[in-house]
Amino acid sequence: MALEAKDAMSVVATLSTIALLLTGIQICMKVRRQGNTNNVSMFPFLASDVSCIIWLKYGILKEDNALIIVNTAGVILQSIYIFIYYLHEFEKVSIHKKLLYAGVFIFPVLSYVKFYVDDVGTALGQLGLIGCFCSVIMYGSPLSTLADVIRTQSTASMAFPLCLANFLVAAEWAVYGHIIMDNFVKVPNIIGALLGFIQLMLFYCYSGSPGAGNQAAGQVRNV
Repeated sequence: MALEAKDAMSVVATLSTIALLLTGIQICMKVRRQGNTNNVSMFPFLASDVSCIIWLKYGILKEDNALIIVNTAGVILQSIYIFIYYLHEFEKVSIHKKLLYAGVFIFPVLSYVKFYVDDVGTALGQLGLIGCFCSVIMYGSPLSTLADVIRTQSTASMAFPLCLANFLVAAEWAVYGHIIMDNFVKVPNIIGALLGFIQLMLFYCYSGSPGAGNQAAGQVRNV
C-alpha cells in the first residue's frame, strides 16, 4: 500500500513540476516577441537551474527515479531558457557575471561531494541542506514584492496561476517526502507550501483592490 502511494504521488508530483517548469516557455516567447529582455529577469531561470542541478545529484545518490526525472527535465529546460535569454540580452557582461557566480557555487559543491566525501549518507546530508536552502529561496521569490503589494494594496505584480501552481507542487512534494521519510524533501516543501499559501492569501485580501483585475496581464514569474 505504501509502495502504491509512493508511486502514485511520485507520478503526480513529477508531472505537475514539469508542467510548472514549462511555464518558462511563455516568458521566452515574450522575450522573442519584444526582441529584448526588458522587464524580464534571468534570476528565476538561473536559480531554478542551480537548484535542479543540486537536487539531480541528490536524486542520483539516493537512487530516486522521481527526483532524477524531474530535475533532469528542470536542468534541460532552464538551460534552454537561459540560452534564449542570453541571445536577446544586449548586456552580455552582466550575464557572464551571473553565470560565473552560479558556477562558483555549483562546481565546488559537486567536486567536494564527488572527490572528498566517501560516505553516501554524509553526501546526502550535505547536498540535502544545500538543496533545502535553494528550494526555500525559489518558493519565496514571489514574496519579494510583498512590501509593494501591501503598500499599493494590489497584487498586480504577482501572477495568481503561478502562485497557485507553486503551492500545489510544493504540497505534493511535501507529501512525497513524508511517504519516503526524507526530511530534506519534506521540510523545504512544507515551507514552500506555507509560503505559497501566504501568497494566495494576498490575492484573497486584495482581490477587490485597484489593479487586481489586471492579473491576466500580470507579470509572469518562473519557479
